[in-house]
Formats: sequence, C-alpha cells, structure tokens
Amino acid sequence: MIVDSELFDTLRKLAYTLIEEFDGSMDRVENPNHTADLNGWKDYFWESKSIRKAHLKTIEPVGKNKLWLMHINIFPRFDVDLPIFGLDIVANPKKVSGCFCDYSPTNESQKENHPYMIKFRTMTKDYEWKKARVMPDWALEIFSPDIVGAGAIKDGDETDQLTDMALSLSRFYTAEMDKDVYHKPEANSKDAQNKYCKNQKLNRMLHSSILSMGISEERKNQYVENVLFKEID
Repeated sequence: MIVDSELFDTLRKLAYTLIEEFDGSMDRVENPNHTADLNGWKDYFWESKSIRKAHLKTIEPVGKNKLWLMHINIFPRFDVDLPIFGLDIVANPKKVSGCFCDYSPTNESQKENHPYMIKFRTMTKDYEWKKARVMPDWALEIFSPDIVGAGAIKDGDETDQLTDMALSLSRFYTAEMDKDVYHKPEANSKDAQNKYCKNQKLNRMLHSSILSMGISEERKNQYVENVLFKEID
C-alpha cells in the first residue's frame, strides 16, 4: 500500500522526472550484481560513452518503514575528467529529514577551477536551508568542501528549492558530460572512484538504515558491496 502525502508526491515526481531524463541521455542497462528488488525498492541503472555507471534507487514506505528515500550516484568512465555526482534524499510524510548532494572530485585539479565544481558552488551557495555539517573522517576524504548537507527541510518553498537544485545539477551534469574537453585518454580515475566507494562503505548509517528495513545482514552486505559501491579491480 502506497503511503500518500503531498511531500511524497513531490519527491516521487522528482524521481520520475530524473528517470525519464536519464533515459534520454544514457542507455538503460541491467546490473548483473543486482539480484532482485525488495518490496518497495526500485533500482535503475544506466551507462553511456561518458558514464561508467549511473544508479537511481527509490524506497517507498512499506510495513514498518515510514520513510521515502532516493539515492543517486553517477560515476564517469575512468578516462573522463568529471566528478562523481551523488544525491541522497530521505523524507517522512511532513518534511525532508536529510539531504546530501555533491559533485565529488576524482582528481586534485578538479577541486578549484573545474567547470562542474564552479557550477555546483555557484548554484548551491545561497540556499537558506543549507546547513553546515561536521563531516566524519571518511566523508572528508571524498566529498567536496561545498557539499550540501541539510535536514528538517520543510514542505513548500524549501522543498521546491531542493527539487530545483536536484534537477538543475543533474541536467547540467548530463548535458555537459559528452564534451570532448572532458574526454582525456591519459586520465585514470579508477583509484579515486574506488576510494569513493570504499569510504562510502565506512558510513555506519548506511548499513544500519538498510538493516532497519528488515533485510538480512548477508543480503545487505551483497547489496552494499556489489550494487551500491562496488570497487573495480
């Protein structure tokens, strides 16, 4: 049974729009490591000439779970000089309880003057609901200094800003990603992408939140290790 609220409907519309736009800019693919969706879970995967792996996941409130969740990661191919796009939204029926969004650099030169990092910094600097968060050590290793971290985002104008941000940043990312200037045969971001995945897996909240939805420890480990943040040999 789908839990209805105006906020959930707004966020569902955001997810549907992103899925449609990703279908228009990348190729939908099957992920062989993803065995099956759980009740209320939906996972979508894409790739393209510029993107090694794009993943959008939604979780609907089912049973004891009263939260709506969306997770997005877009990983560039190793020879494409782009950051990693990450977006996580968690909401109850009345407010967005957590939002994290970042263009995470995959090399040192991206951190200051890369067009994507400048775009992210410019777009997000004035959001009133953006809160300074003390990041754990694992996060400091991989996220940009401009990461958006916020909680208690109220339904209404603040949520409208959040959805506008998500759409604008995802559209910029996919619209610009195929430009020749970013395709550099000499580049290799494999180590940086593996570091991103390794550090993400150190997030204790990630593991506890998945377990809280009734998934087994074994299934949780398989999903985190092989679907969400698989490291490449």
